[in-house]
Amino acid sequence: MGPKAFLALILFVLFAGAAAAQKTLVVYDPTIEPEDIEQVLPDDEQAVFDSTVLPKLKAKYQSDGCAVDPMLAGEVTGSFTKKGAVQNLAFFQVCQTGNGLGVVAVVVFEKGKLVGIWGDNSGWTMNVDKVADLNLNGVDEFALSFGGGMHQGKGGIGVDVMEFGARGPVSIGWFQAESISDTDTEYAWRVTARQGKVPAFYRQKYVPNRDGKLLKRGPNTVFKLTKMVSEFEAIK
Repeated sequence: MGPKAFLALILFVLFAGAAAAQKTLVVYDPTIEPEDIEQVLPDDEQAVFDSTVLPKLKAKYQSDGCAVDPMLAGEVTGSFTKKGAVQNLAFFQVCQTGNGLGVVAVVVFEKGKLVGIWGDNSGWTMNVDKVADLNLNGVDEFALSFGGGMHQGKGGIGVDVMEFGARGPVSIGWFQAESISDTDTEYAWRVTARQGKVPAFYRQKYVPNRDGKLLKRGPNTVFKLTKMVSEFEAIK
């Protein structure tokens, strides 16, 4: 093998390895039906929640307009606040304050111990998903799904893709995931992302058939997330 051929082979291996390392991640998939079960924390985390987290949430948010009664929307496992950690991130509805409005909280546990609590005046919680190291910085991102309430029979689901910064959860960007009319989905988007220092996002549109099954409509296209300013604050 000559020098030029050998160099070409080395470059091919390097580029192939880099491409393989950059995975395509699912951010939101409307075709997956959520499990119809009550979400609960593990026993050790529940004990910490009852003794520490709940009193802090009540001290911060309890009022005539916010009856603090946290409901768990979901919990995911990953490395969220530091590299190499095995942590559980739980997403709670602290209270509902209006049509599509409410206080939410993100709580992180590690080995059954509390890492931190962050709250925000936001919307109605739907779900939380992990997005594994989206921007290749060694920690995992997460996607918070919100329901926007109903207005004149119209509603929808929005998703905020987030990561932890020095002060807590920071928004990478937001997108509309579903449009709903009279409780039925009008259309939805399956959103994926290509890992990278600057991730690329793609969305595939789905529309329901007569039986309500979501079917692909049109091409899978690149799009940009809407920039959002995170207002989560640490609850101490």
